[in-house]
Amino acid sequence: MPATCSAQLMLARIRIGEVGIGIRIEAVLQALPLPETLGRLPLRTHALLGMVEHEGVAVPVVDLARWLDVGAAPADAAPQLLLLRDGDRTVGLRVDALDELVEVEAAALQRLHHGDNPDDVFHSAVPAGNGVLLSLLEVARLADLALCWSMAPTAAAPAAPLATETLQRTCYALLDTGHGLIGVPPAVLAEVLALPALTHIGSSAWCDWHGRQLALVSSAALFHASGVDTRVESAPLLAVLQHAGLALGVPVQAVLRLDDFGPGLSSTDGIGENVIDANGAAVLLVDVARLLARHPEAALASGDSVAPTLSASAGAGARVSVSVSNTEAYIVFDAAGLQALPLGAIEQIVPLAAPLGPTMAWHGAAIPLLDLRADAPGEDGAVLVARGAHGLAGHIVRRVQSLIPAGAGRMFRMGASRAEFIMTDDGGQEATYRIATLGVPQPAS
Repeated sequence: MPATCSAQLMLARIRIGEVGIGIRIEAVLQALPLPETLGRLPLRTHALLGMVEHEGVAVPVVDLARWLDVGAAPADAAPQLLLLRDGDRTVGLRVDALDELVEVEAAALQRLHHGDNPDDVFHSAVPAGNGVLLSLLEVARLADLALCWSMAPTAAAPAAPLATETLQRTCYALLDTGHGLIGVPPAVLAEVLALPALTHIGSSAWCDWHGRQLALVSSAALFHASGVDTRVESAPLLAVLQHAGLALGVPVQAVLRLDDFGPGLSSTDGIGENVIDANGAAVLLVDVARLLARHPEAALASGDSVAPTLSASAGAGARVSVSVSNTEAYIVFDAAGLQALPLGAIEQIVPLAAPLGPTMAWHGAAIPLLDLRADAPGEDGAVLVARGAHGLAGHIVRRVQSLIPAGAGRMFRMGASRAEFIMTDDGGQEATYRIATLGVPQPAS
């Protein structure tokens, strides 16, 4: 996404009741549907609506309608949850709608309320075009006034687990189209290649792809930007999206990274969901099945799924490649996060026994013992006796979670380091695991 200059402000435009509100995008962590059930923290008088879990941390959710006269929400309102940050503090805000991201002139921001009452969370407004005025929410004041926020727990004071609503997250490959960021499931990203020669027919564009006629869809058309020419423009790369025998190409500037997102706000055309990533950038999570269904020309590239091995340059030194399936079984384990390891590399899985030392006895010999649990060791766990880059060693993990049979996952590499991943899809529940690299530290000289 093009960077904005210092004279511009990027705001998330939301609505609570009848009030239009702007929030600086750098204060927005993520936009999510409001869970039907919230955890409860009973207070006598407060704007606290409840709490949710976000990345293992309990986050309080504030409802401004309990404090302020904001008018009635429309009957068709679909409440959303906005996760906001102020420094190290995180607070959730219930909103009736997240309309769009708007860019405004910083000089147009006007302070209208000149008092310093700590009970007020609005004092400025800004024109957002078409006669619309947005009240600017002061997130720091909101957290101060609500007296509710959360911070990531430290190792010295771990947070107790709470029975709160868990927000499911799914892995997406992020692509920079030049008009904005899109996310697609890695399983449908059949290939990323240098943009081939195109044939233009009116506003349409086509290319030859593995002996088939592949139609291209303009990246601008995905965002339905008003006044933007939706003819296919030149780009260094072509991302091929393939699902159920149909395929379309999307010109892109770069393949960025893999990222996990929870549910977002449905786009106005129903082609996907709008979310905001950890950097504050807007991302359109594309429903590829719907996109292909809307373009009958996608059937012209029908045929067997392509199993590419081609790698493509992907911006800032990153690279991505996609293959079809895993040829061997993998064990998924939890150490410093969930990782996977080929079953053939594991000699044995044994319970963790105390006391722990630099070595462990195994078949009458002493082999190195490595703790993979990072800064969260404990008494419980298991030991994977496995062969790594420097020989046989015991590797302490928190638990062994599951087995991925051969052919049940999709392998791909991503990033400048060519890190390898395996993705599974179990009845629509997608999960992506990084392939662990096991090694034994070299002895000190």
